[in-house]
Amino acid sequence: MTEIPHKKKMKILTLCTGNICRSPIAEGILRAVFQVNPSIAVSSAGTHAVDGNPAAGFAILAAREKNIDLMGHRARRLDSVLIYSSDMILCMEPSQIEWVLSRDSSVYEKVYNLADFSGTAESGRKIADPYGCSLREYRLCFDEIGKCIHDFIVTCREKNLLPE
Repeated sequence: MTEIPHKKKMKILTLCTGNICRSPIAEGILRAVFQVNPSIAVSSAGTHAVDGNPAAGFAILAAREKNIDLMGHRARRLDSVLIYSSDMILCMEPSQIEWVLSRDSSVYEKVYNLADFSGTAESGRKIADPYGCSLREYRLCFDEIGKCIHDFIVTCREKNLLPE
């Protein structure tokens, strides 16, 4: 991880495939964590998103159960402007990292696999996509993303990569 200067607003982007399940959940959790920190901005996108799609119904329900509102979420496709303007890109699976790096390999230092912060020694894991599954799967996904985000933040703070 590369230390990021904290003079400007830090931009964290969460990334999944369609930007309607995992990345909106991750965005919602990060927004809740950093809501009192005006120096951190959080957003999300999808590698193959259809611009304007709302979050999946079960994603909205699973998040609402944890007091996170995804009702206003609208999907957007990742583009080069988002890649370059983000300080950290948190992907839900290794294939999304490959997708970002295929567009520009020079950004490798700011692209992370969120599942690698799950507390297990196994790298290359992915956060399972709950799309098309039951509310139970979305709840499990929410909990897994929440744990990975917690561990990611702890790691970043230990390495002075996030503003306090």
